[in-house]
Amino acid sequence: MPRPEVHDIDIVAFAPHPDDVELFCGGTMLAAAAAGLTTAIVDLTDGELSTNGTSEQRARERDEASALLGLASRRGLSLPDGALANTAPQRMAVVAALRELRPRVVLAPFGNDRHPDHEAAAQLVRQACFLAGLRRYGSGSPHRPARVYRYMLHSPFEPKVVVDVGAVWEVRRELLRVYKSQVSLGADDEPTALNDGRFVTMLEGRAAYYGALAGVSYAEVFDADGPVLVKSLID
Repeated sequence: MPRPEVHDIDIVAFAPHPDDVELFCGGTMLAAAAAGLTTAIVDLTDGELSTNGTSEQRARERDEASALLGLASRRGLSLPDGALANTAPQRMAVVAALRELRPRVVLAPFGNDRHPDHEAAAQLVRQACFLAGLRRYGSGSPHRPARVYRYMLHSPFEPKVVVDVGAVWEVRRELLRVYKSQVSLGADDEPTALNDGRFVTMLEGRAAYYGALAGVSYAEVFDADGPVLVKSLID
């Protein structure tokens, strides 16, 4: 008799670096937690190559963000920042996390992005989600998520899924500013594409734009493979 499928975590979001989930799909994670779903983040790297901020500061910011999100779990795989790649050892690390957390749904980066780690993470998580379901691949009990949704990073795409985040928007705005080492320009910091003040404004504007298209105040959008089932045209 086949083993009945077991899900421990409802939604697991994979971040190439600590802050990617918070910045790009944090509203969706907040809305899921508010709806009573269990959520978790897996940070693929520790973000050790970040231009600004120390490892201690990033750890404090990560912990503050985790508390705001109400996460059931957060895992760090400590894969090499700047060298994420769809290799067998890195796939095995992601498979192990999937088999430990056993999510119903995975949120992963969209594949087309200016940051090489983001593109690599997209392929890495995509393949690991399939391989995690193979009984003879690696160790541990097999598990394959029911759906994988890909969140928008820097490059836009035509969304297949739109999530209303209006009800959690005030907390979402707070979450956007938790990683001050990355999104704020301090006196001793180097200027980057994230800390000139326009990046957070862009994220807020993007959420308002897609929200307006969907008839809500704010929204986050996702790509997906294949058709997405809607149980009712009224909802």
